[in-house]
Amino acid sequence: MYRIAFCFVCLFSTLAAAAEPAGPASPVVEKLHGALIQAMKGGSKLGFAARKALLDPVVRETYDLPAMARVATGSAWTKFSEEEKAQVAEAFIDWTVATYAAQFKAFDGESFVTKGEAEAARGRRAVNTAIVPKGEEPTELNYQLREDAGHWRIIDVYLDGSVSQLALRRSEFAAVVAKGGAAALIAQMKAQTAQLSKG
Repeated sequence: MYRIAFCFVCLFSTLAAAAEPAGPASPVVEKLHGALIQAMKGGSKLGFAARKALLDPVVRETYDLPAMARVATGSAWTKFSEEEKAQVAEAFIDWTVATYAAQFKAFDGESFVTKGEAEAARGRRAVNTAIVPKGEEPTELNYQLREDAGHWRIIDVYLDGSVSQLALRRSEFAAVVAKGGAAALIAQMKAQTAQLSKG
């Protein structure tokens, strides 16, 4: 990135570049889906650790996981120390990747279909997709993305078009934080990640 101190021309160029539209959001979701299919095809031959290593950089790139951790924690986030915020965010990221690695571990002809993309509230973009199991009814996966530094990043997923995964996390986290604060939430996510690694 250009530094403001360089010159006014550099500043103008930077602002102009920042104003560039991010383009379609569907490729972001399709990149995630491609990695999931790769992990599924690797399956037990890869094992959990290798699937997690495969998915980690893609999930971190396609999702805005630090922002999701903040939203999922709700108003309690403002009461956390900076160190606690960092630990909660990293535990949330690791748990999210582990969840994908544990769930997408076998392939039986499944496919992902991108059904369309539309403008959403607050400048966001909605990408409507479905996972299609062989011989079964598809399950809708509707992604909400927002622009971050010229790139679209996923901030929520609606299962079957109506169930917000972020809202579910927020409800779950609120109960944990109410009982034990940030330490309890971090411990729970780490325990769940460890459990997922055994699957």
